[in-house]
Amino acid sequence: MIYFMISALIGVISLQYFGLNYQIQGLNRSIISTPIELMYKSVLVYGETPMFDKGDFEDIVLTYYSSILPRYSNSYQVGFYYYNSIDDSMCLSNECDGVEITIDCKLNITYQYHRVMFYEMSEGIH
Repeated sequence: MIYFMISALIGVISLQYFGLNYQIQGLNRSIISTPIELMYKSVLVYGETPMFDKGDFEDIVLTYYSSILPRYSNSYQVGFYYYNSIDDSMCLSNECDGVEITIDCKLNITYQYHRVMFYEMSEGIH
């Protein structure tokens, strides 16, 4: 009888870890392989300098993540921090050449998924 209880407990724990691993791998695939074309849709070019348009960029990225992240997590947050890539200072204007995207997802009671992605424009991109 004790062996039956132990094997049932091991089975339940294995299923829990399988579910958690499925969520983590799905989030990694979705976030790390975010199409770079999405980022280019919000690029503005002023003369020789490409910049991100904050409004367009956030709309495009949030639309993409809101269609993918709920498959793996019921609770998630996406944050944006814009900066100037030359000196890493905070960008307060609407056109910035660097952005940091922070993604937090709550997978279960004990595990919090956290990923930070950086995107920067260089002068060679047109």
